[in-house]
Amino acid sequence: MFAGYHKEFGLHPMNTQTHVLIATALFARSGVGNRARNVAAVAGGFLPDLPIYLMFLWSKIVGAPEMEVWETWYFNPPWQTATDLSHSFVLYWLIAMIGVWVVKWGGEKSDRGVVMVIFALAAISHGLGDFLLHVNDGHAHFWPLSGWRFSSPVSYWDPRYYGQYFSIFEILLGIGLSVVLFRRFSGRIVRLVLVLCMAAYIVVPAYFVLVVGHH
Repeated sequence: MFAGYHKEFGLHPMNTQTHVLIATALFARSGVGNRARNVAAVAGGFLPDLPIYLMFLWSKIVGAPEMEVWETWYFNPPWQTATDLSHSFVLYWLIAMIGVWVVKWGGEKSDRGVVMVIFALAAISHGLGDFLLHVNDGHAHFWPLSGWRFSSPVSYWDPRYYGQYFSIFEILLGIGLSVVLFRRFSGRIVRLVLVLCMAAYIVVPAYFVLVVGHH
């Protein structure tokens, strides 16, 4: 969950479940034998945002004001360092290369290598989405080799950079992917999670508008 903030336009969330849905649609497959692969796809789609959730949780524990969290914490260590690490293409490339090595030389453990590669590719798909959709609030995707942050001409939230159009596209994409995955997987738990993902497109923005917007 990202929260772009601008004093004039307010807070606008991008939903982590969009990343998870994309990664799952790309890399998850139906069938009991693909369970480890599918968990890796979901985990890889989610993990880059984990530090942000931890930051949000910690802010609630210590009672930090919402604006301080998104205007200050998000852009400074240790939270910025953590999100740079969790969005690092370098880190996931290394994991993928180790996974390829395990597939080739791991013998009976080669399946673990496949899981590592799927996890890394899912995380990279998350990072690519962020790389292309952050203007002034991006990550250092090549950490620790470089602290450079790409400034995209398109923002996932800021209307000055087409954010209002992308927000609509994101919701439509998320619903579309949920429908595709609903048809791919017949398990009740999976389908319940997909319904919750679609509901989050309403719940998360409502939280930022109704709760954060009044602080």
